[in-house]
Amino acid sequence: MKNILFLYFIYFLMGCSSQSDIPNLAIINETPLLKSKSAGYFKSIGQNPFWSLEIAEDEIRFKEIESGKEWVSAHVEPIRAEDSNIKLYRLNTLTGEMLVNIKSKNCSSGLSDLMVDYQVDIEIKDSNLEDGKRYYSGCGNYVIDYRLFDVWYLEELDGKKVSSVDFAKEIPSIVINSAEKIFSGYGGCNRISGTIFQERELLRFTNVLATQMACEESNKENKFIQSLQSSTAYKIKNNRLYLIHSDKIKMIFKKMD
Repeated sequence: MKNILFLYFIYFLMGCSSQSDIPNLAIINETPLLKSKSAGYFKSIGQNPFWSLEIAEDEIRFKEIESGKEWVSAHVEPIRAEDSNIKLYRLNTLTGEMLVNIKSKNCSSGLSDLMVDYQVDIEIKDSNLEDGKRYYSGCGNYVIDYRLFDVWYLEELDGKKVSSVDFAKEIPSIVINSAEKIFSGYGGCNRISGTIFQERELLRFTNVLATQMACEESNKENKFIQSLQSSTAYKIKNNRLYLIHSDKIKMIFKKMD
């Protein structure tokens, strides 16, 4: 039974590309994304007893795998800790309440040597349970958005179209490897590389490194790198990647044809 559940664990956590949806951005009209709202953007699993959790844009579903018992709630936005990457979902189910706490922390389920990025603790309060409540602990990850995995060429910077005149020889570009959480590219004068952090609608470019070639004063590479590092959210529409900070579009990239 444990071997079967181990395969379920691998399939559940590793499968599927994610959906991103940034609300209240009037600048970009919503269009259908690659997956429906029923597609989960966060998945988690644990044992004793074996269970699974899937958080989607329309609902949050928790299931005891062996017993088949399920608790389902409409999706709500989590309560976020101010000083750490911790989220608390406080949910109402048909028979009680469910609390889901997601903490950024390396975690192993015990089913394999696979390490994932989030620890998940769940409390279910249900009048139908013998003791009225149950506690579960496990591990989970945000589903990787494979739409990011591509070559992107800069089109706009701070609301203005760019051209090769703004840089040395060619327009900046980035190659994002969302599975490995890294990126590389050309900043307009130097080669650049670094890591990415991606959750649901969030995208950050971190640990940015650049070669040390001298650049003309008119070169906008520094502005490009600063805008890249300051972006906190993203959206993909019509083969374009929008990088956003404080609900304002900072950069627009076009996918390589």
